[in-house]
Amino acid sequence: MVGTTLSQQLKNYIQTLQHDQGILDHHFDHVKALQNEENPQFVMEVISMFSHDAETGIAQLTTFLNSDVVDYGKVISFVHQLKGSSSSIGGQRMALACRELRHACDNRDKERCLEIFERLKQEYYTLRECLSVISQMERAIMANESRRRQP
Repeated sequence: MVGTTLSQQLKNYIQTLQHDQGILDHHFDHVKALQNEENPQFVMEVISMFSHDAETGIAQLTTFLNSDVVDYGKVISFVHQLKGSSSSIGGQRMALACRELRHACDNRDKERCLEIFERLKQEYYTLRECLSVISQMERAIMANESRRRQP
């Protein structure tokens, strides 16, 4: 019973993130759909990989954008990776910030790049927190399922 309630709460939370806040999009539904009984931790694993990769990318971008002479080619490469990973997990607002940062890089506008990069980081922190809540709910659902199956 509790698992069903948590499952519904999780579903409602995801819908709020998608429809009301625009943090996630339909791509997260695709990730969620790949989770099954054979791989019950799939969503948590994808979230963990995304967070690790995003932290690495943001650290690299910080280094590149804070240098005296910006290597826009390297910045674009990391922005492209971040955009791909955020899009794949459904991070709609973060992916949009990546697109805007790419445009500023194309224009070689360092000030605008730094401004958008700050917004990109905020979108990442927001997304990371939301994904953390989803992971916690997934773990609680799995624990309840496990307890329910024990004799």
